[in-house]
Amino acid sequence: MPDQPDDITRLRKAHYALEDLPETITFPQHPGEPPREPLAVMDATIDDIAFAIVAAEQESSAAYARSSALQRLYKLAREAGCVGTDRAAVAVLKKESK
Repeated sequence: MPDQPDDITRLRKAHYALEDLPETITFPQHPGEPPREPLAVMDATIDDIAFAIVAAEQESSAAYARSSALQRLYKLAREAGCVGTDRAAVAVLKKESK
């Protein structure tokens, strides 16, 4: 039948908590093994989902660490007297070298 939603679309619509479900999942890199190709969610086992959660949490932690470091640089630059068009890193380095 034409215009029928695919399985992933139907799954996303099945529950509001699944609307951000990706089409594919990735896996954490295991030392000594080649990287795995992304896997379609519709083909994923429960174990595949568990490993994908680990990978997503690693990505989230890395994004949080970057955001936190940027917030700290911003705060230090403001404390050093920076205004909007000043270069934040230069101002922080100047203050630290005093």
